[in-house]
Parts: sequence; C-alpha cells; structure tokens
Amino acid sequence: MDGSFTDDQVHEWLQEVADGAWISLHYDTPGLAGVGNCEISGGGYVRAQVSFTDPANRSIWSLSDARFTGLVQTQITHFGVNSAATAGRLRAYARLPEKVTILNGFGYILYQGDLAISFG
Repeated sequence: MDGSFTDDQVHEWLQEVADGAWISLHYDTPGLAGVGNCEISGGGYVRAQVSFTDPANRSIWSLSDARFTGLVQTQITHFGVNSAATAGRLRAYARLPEKVTILNGFGYILYQGDLAISFG
C-alpha cells in the first residue's frame, strides 16, 4: 500500500519549524539524535534567529539573513534549524554546497532566500 501526507499536514509541520527557527553551524553531519551534535562553539558564536515565509507548495524559504560573527577558526559543513537559541531540538539540517573554512575572528552569512525546507 502506498501513502502520503496531505499538504495541510505538511504545512502544519513547516509552520511549527518556521515559528521560532534558530540556525546553527556544524563541522560534521549533526544528525537528528540530539542537541549539540557537531555544532561549532567558541568566540562570538551564537545561533541566529531567522524568519521564514508562510508554508506554500510544501515549502518555506528564509526571509532574513543568518549572520554569524566573531567565530573561532573552524570548518563548517552543515547548518541546522533548531527550536531554540540554546538547547532545544534540532528540527532539520542540510549539507552546505561545499566545506567552508572560517578564519579566526571572521564570520559567515546564509543570505535571505538561501535556506529552504520542503517536503516532496
């Protein structure tokens, strides 16, 4: 038997993610197992709160930049979408198009419209 989720249900889940989305940066695959998995730390790193569009066509898109400043030297490979500024739940994650090397004291920006969460 085949199955699927309705657009209404998917939009409800996406709205829950969009209501209070905090973006994190990771040096390896964070997985969905828990908070802090491979999340960078130190320097001026804090999660960035981002606004998303209302769900449409089973997708949401970022409406604001996720800006990170004063980072310690590191490499990042993934970003995460969390339910809180600290702790909380990792709700989604994705690999960046390529590994990014951050130099000590520099920052990183995920620009408005670059982040999308969707269900097929």
